[in-house]
Amino acid sequence: MARYGELLAVQQGLGLRHLGELLVPPGGRLRVLDGIFTVEGHGRRRHVGADVLEALAARRAAGTEPEAAALLRRLARIQRADPAALRRILLYQLTRLLHEHPRGEHPDTACAYGMDPDEAPALVRAAAARARLGEDQRAAAEALEDHWRASRVRAAARLAAALPPAGPDRELALRIDGVTRRARDADALIDSARRCEERGDRERAAARYLEAARLTGDCPRAISGLVRTHRSDGAASARDGTGTTQAAGTALEVGLVAGGVELRRAAAHAPVATADDGAGDWGRVLRLTRGAPAGEPLTQLPGSPRGGRLTDPSAPLGREVRYVALPAAGPPLISPALLYAPEVTGLRCEDGPGRIAASWSVPAGAAGARAELTGPDGNTRELRDGRAEGLAVGDHLVRVRARYRPPGLPEVLSPGVETRVTVHPWPAPVRTLTADAREPGGLSFAWTGGEGADVRLVEWPGDAPEPGTELVAAALPAPRDGSRPPGGAPVRVTAVAVLGERALAGPSVLVETPEPVAGLAVRRTPGGRARVTFDWPADTGQVVVVAEQDGGRAEFPVARSVFLREGLHLPVGPGALRITAYAAPRHARSVVAAPDPGERIELPADVSIAYRVRPGARRGLRRGPARLLLTLSAPGGRPVGAELPEFVLIARGAGERDPARPRDPSDGTPVCRVGGAELAALGTVEQDIHLGARGPTYALRGFLLGGGAATVRLEEPPLTSLVVR
Repeated sequence: MARYGELLAVQQGLGLRHLGELLVPPGGRLRVLDGIFTVEGHGRRRHVGADVLEALAARRAAGTEPEAAALLRRLARIQRADPAALRRILLYQLTRLLHEHPRGEHPDTACAYGMDPDEAPALVRAAAARARLGEDQRAAAEALEDHWRASRVRAAARLAAALPPAGPDRELALRIDGVTRRARDADALIDSARRCEERGDRERAAARYLEAARLTGDCPRAISGLVRTHRSDGAASARDGTGTTQAAGTALEVGLVAGGVELRRAAAHAPVATADDGAGDWGRVLRLTRGAPAGEPLTQLPGSPRGGRLTDPSAPLGREVRYVALPAAGPPLISPALLYAPEVTGLRCEDGPGRIAASWSVPAGAAGARAELTGPDGNTRELRDGRAEGLAVGDHLVRVRARYRPPGLPEVLSPGVETRVTVHPWPAPVRTLTADAREPGGLSFAWTGGEGADVRLVEWPGDAPEPGTELVAAALPAPRDGSRPPGGAPVRVTAVAVLGERALAGPSVLVETPEPVAGLAVRRTPGGRARVTFDWPADTGQVVVVAEQDGGRAEFPVARSVFLREGLHLPVGPGALRITAYAAPRHARSVVAAPDPGERIELPADVSIAYRVRPGARRGLRRGPARLLLTLSAPGGRPVGAELPEFVLIARGAGERDPARPRDPSDGTPVCRVGGAELAALGTVEQDIHLGARGPTYALRGFLLGGGAATVRLEEPPLTSLVVR
């Protein structure tokens, strides 16, 4: 049987012990001794022919069993080609099952395999009479016909020698005899060719080897002899099957392609294109492998050429191969030897500061790759892990070869692929970078390193590259404009050394300029304190208030929750005071530029004016004029007269609109005035209060007038002392 192995693989994939299980309906039985029959019910038999097999296939296909349906259709084709073939297969499989079963000599064992009980005794007796085959013999029996039909006579002869005597099996005896005779004829031709070769008659030797190769397509001796006596210049020739001598110089070209070795017929010897594939008939195409073990069969390539090309997808990696095509007529086609060692792909090289980094993809099946680097001085060194350091500036040659380890053979290297790469001069790296506050809102940068390079300070829109990262100068952000960073979000500033088209990233610093706050106001409160208010900036968790006084500077950070709940009260001295406020930096590690002052409150030194009203001396039944006592207090230093406001004392009597004390300087009658210059010069001033023709009861109140009134604190006496009766 040809292609029995394929049939058996499909059967085993369906889980069938023998093919008869595919033919018998549930509850039915099988008969095979006098033809193939299925038995159903009370002995109702049905012969299984090709039509029945087709009907069964249609039923399985309708029942969504496509694999079983395909197998049944295949059995129908076998049955039509040879009506006895399926029965031989069933007898072979059932015999094997009975031989391998420990109770194979009992009829009930045959019944367990679905055989009809009436036929089971005869079947087990017939099986017992057959020779029991070992695993090697069974494999030989099942593969013999395939090798014979493919002209693999040497392989068929080895299988035939493993079989037991054919006995009464006439077909097997004829097949074994045919295999033996053809192998013997090939041996005779090879011996004759060897003698011709020894005499130097290469032409006749090549003809004998070609005849032997056509008799047995898998004979290494015949093919090797044909290759050995073949001459590409046509000096050697071979007689084709018609007896005509033709030049043996028609050649095959070979080359590596993705997925294997591609064979092409040489253009100088290509035949006229046919309507089929344009390549002519190549016949059998065989592969020879250098170093193959003695007795190893030759490999015949599957398929036929398309467009004058044929691919060998299973060439052994790391081995030298050669191909021979044996057309049915005409001279052979022989290729040159080729080392099947696919090269690495995607070889790429990049240079850096005194170094080269190479990358590539290793082909499937390779054990790795070996890379070498040849410098401008001609010295070659190994490129370990694709990297080399400490290189001189100039052109270098990188060569990468794939490594292969054929079983039982030394390591083999591919011819290699090459590329040139130039190590360019690179800038010296920047080693350190510092930033310091230089002026309000500004920064001063300093760095070390970058000798001979253009050092640029750039701001990165995202994460800054690590120091030492190799960059392209054209892709760098624009250099910073001046030393003032933008307010708001922090900015990462990186020092980059640039030389020509190449750049190296250096260290980075995180800088930010705090944003000033708006609506700032401050006023002194009793107890040597000052109350600060401002508009809290959005998206800020903390504000820093700076108080500058008497040459000192103090910072007061305040959280938003505390500010809104308690306000901000600062301890201050009596001297002049400057208050600024700005949003606190967002990052603890950032370099903070000197804050932009923004709104600045200048609070003068603590200056107060206290006044008292002393009743006039009693003169009999009447009192004399009341006296005003005005006192200047300036712990931080007495101001000049122009900086002090004017003091005015306002009186309001019972006969006026309201006997209450005056509310403002216009709410009554001025009865006493003291200028700021006079008070600044004297420090203490006393004046009589002339009330004029007023009633017996009146209220007094002092006010400060002028430009400096808002900066001077007026200390008033008890209210009862300001009412005169």
